[in-house]
Amino acid sequence: MMKRNGLSLLLVLIIHLTACIPIQQENPIASTSTVEGTQAANPEKTPMQGLPEELTENRQGINLPVTVSFVKNQRSSDAEIITVDIAEVHTYASIPVERTTAFKSLPAIDHDGNVYLLYGTNYGADSTFFSKLGIDGSIETIILPISGRIDPDSDSVWIGNRLFINYWKSLLIVSTDMRFEEQPPINKLPDGSAGIGFMGLANETEKSLVWVAKQPLLEGDKQYAFYRTYHVNTGKTYEGKLEIPTDYYATNNPDDQPGTFVLGVDTASKHVLLCYEQHSKDETRIYYSLELRDLARGEAVSIEEPSSCPRMLITSSGAFYSSYGYGESGDFAIVRRYSDGSDVIDFSLKLFPKPSSWHWHGTNGDYWIVMDPESLSVLDNSGIKLYEYTMPEESFKGFLPPESIIPAFLISQE
Repeated sequence: MMKRNGLSLLLVLIIHLTACIPIQQENPIASTSTVEGTQAANPEKTPMQGLPEELTENRQGINLPVTVSFVKNQRSSDAEIITVDIAEVHTYASIPVERTTAFKSLPAIDHDGNVYLLYGTNYGADSTFFSKLGIDGSIETIILPISGRIDPDSDSVWIGNRLFINYWKSLLIVSTDMRFEEQPPINKLPDGSAGIGFMGLANETEKSLVWVAKQPLLEGDKQYAFYRTYHVNTGKTYEGKLEIPTDYYATNNPDDQPGTFVLGVDTASKHVLLCYEQHSKDETRIYYSLELRDLARGEAVSIEEPSSCPRMLITSSGAFYSSYGYGESGDFAIVRRYSDGSDVIDFSLKLFPKPSSWHWHGTNGDYWIVMDPESLSVLDNSGIKLYEYTMPEESFKGFLPPESIIPAFLISQE
């Protein structure tokens, strides 16, 4: 009888363990082609999905660990990076840095409370550093082979415990175990040259990177949106080429260069975000249109006339695209869905009830943070505000996100 019960218990244990083994799925990213069938998109996850149970039990409390890092005395010889725990649970050591030091990616915080920062100056060799701040006050730092500016929004993406950096000569991958490796560049055009564009999180069932070339490819009388994806677990790279309208020209002269920029591509729906120059009928006014276009249907999903779209920096984050402006300049601040162009966050609402010299918003693909000098809010992927915190008792009026002040996101599951 005892043997029979033991055998039954062993079988139950085997069945349970087998059910927990992840199933290897084929990467659904499309190969080089024009418009194809729609791929399966990532669901619009809430920040609670994929997080430890202890962080999801009470939405009214401080469940998501949030820190804010800023460069104090950034223009002085006594500059230092200060990291503050919003919940006031942990105290982190400050990092003495050179003057003009700036952040080069979003920071991340792991489930143990360790904070990871990428920062440095925009000049000279050995000028980029990756540091781990421990809750015991420790600092561990490595030097990365990066010189020059790295844009925190379009050149770096956290996926799990790895930070992917789009550097002009390579794709640099840094992990939280303080090691790094270099892979072939993701910003490579079909002719082998390096292109100018935006790197973000692809809209795939398994997390992948996507890089979108800002300038369309011209082939004869046709033009294309070009993008490249990188599967972070297999290291495989795929190229996509989507035909976009050729009637978006700066003038009616066919010898002129196209006045079109590609700002984003949804790898699931194949919707493309375009910015193009137009002239009024009397040729007295030039304006720009921002259009989310459904290439399969050959029609615009949404269209509007922001004057700033040629200089917009678009971040693709799975099923969403976003952009924000600095200060009180009125630049185009958006967080929208690639599926239909609808707002995830409506910035006309009272998200910033107090006068602010700046505001910032960003995501790690699982949830959003909206921040200004007075407050910091956490929102889910449907735009619902989950928490709102008062910023630390510091004067952040003169700071400029994300280069001199930035929050950390919880490391997500791959």
